[in-house]
Amino acid sequence: MRPIKPLVAVATLALVTGGTVAVVNAAGDDTRATCTRAPLVKQVEGGQRIQVVCTVPAPPPATVTVTASPSQPPTSEPTEPTETPTTQEPTPSDPPYTPPAGFPNATNTGVPAGTVLTDYTGPMLITEPNAVIDAKRITGDLRIRAAGVTVRNSKIFGDVRIDADTVGASFTITDSEVDAGSPLGENAYDGTAIGARDFTAIRVHVYNGKRGINCFLNCTVRDSFIEGPADDPTGQAHESGMRMGAGSTIVGNTLRCAAKDYPPDAGCSAALTGYGDFATVENNLIQGNLFVAGSGGFCAYGGSSAGKPFPNSNNIRFLDNVFQRGVSGKCGFWGPIADFNPSAPGNRWERNTWDDGMPVSP
Repeated sequence: MRPIKPLVAVATLALVTGGTVAVVNAAGDDTRATCTRAPLVKQVEGGQRIQVVCTVPAPPPATVTVTASPSQPPTSEPTEPTETPTTQEPTPSDPPYTPPAGFPNATNTGVPAGTVLTDYTGPMLITEPNAVIDAKRITGDLRIRAAGVTVRNSKIFGDVRIDADTVGASFTITDSEVDAGSPLGENAYDGTAIGARDFTAIRVHVYNGKRGINCFLNCTVRDSFIEGPADDPTGQAHESGMRMGAGSTIVGNTLRCAAKDYPPDAGCSAALTGYGDFATVENNLIQGNLFVAGSGGFCAYGGSSAGKPFPNSNNIRFLDNVFQRGVSGKCGFWGPIADFNPSAPGNRWERNTWDDGMPVSP
């Protein structure tokens, strides 16, 4: 602030000058002014004007108080809150997420501690029924085209899948870790760690890619840590923790989508999605799972999305799940779940709670 100059008061006096006079400064405070002893005499029409110049000390500097107003809420789906949202960039050093006690995490899923892995040298296209892959380090994508295949105690850098149009194949994957790599790919399956039909996944830890698990048809996922897809700075990938179609049993898992938003289109939709793009979303049990806060606009979708080719879900049962409140207080940016129709045939929403024990309404 620029310094305030002393106030100069000019008084017209017809008396003996010298000493002090009382004045009021700009701040409204009474103060004392020092005046000149020798008056200034000026000849004017009709007589003389006698002036005394008095100097008043400058008032103290003004005190300015600035009150910060809360910022306006974002107008689009936010990224996961950080301590410094204007400067933080995605980095591999982001701390790992640890779910609350009692839910699957990185220590009680994936390859058991002490397991010695050896490099896998077998075929990536599995056509032998009842084949077993145990304690292997696998680099690449496993395509399953046989019934009864087992993958256990292994780490896969790629994906494990049965294509949606493959009939008669099946596999079980247990106590294994799947790093799906890049969220981008040449077709719809690329970037999904495990999919898309007729499989069982138990105690698996999946991460990266654009989606942890896709259950298009007839899948069971239990006691697993679906940690979240990778960031996509190119702005292309629509991401989620898991997607359900029909015939899904999703029980006792930790479901999370942690990818950050990048324009124009990349970022998380939800920890669990279910859209009627290709078929009706139906006959799914979602029970006893933890929905991690900050997993997109909503933490879950219920399958009855208006505007989709198959908008009417049925037999969707959300039971005994826990939704974290998180920073928004609502799990997702807008709420815990979207497009769940409690009036649809067989749909149930029972005993779902927030992480503070309060009931959650769909």
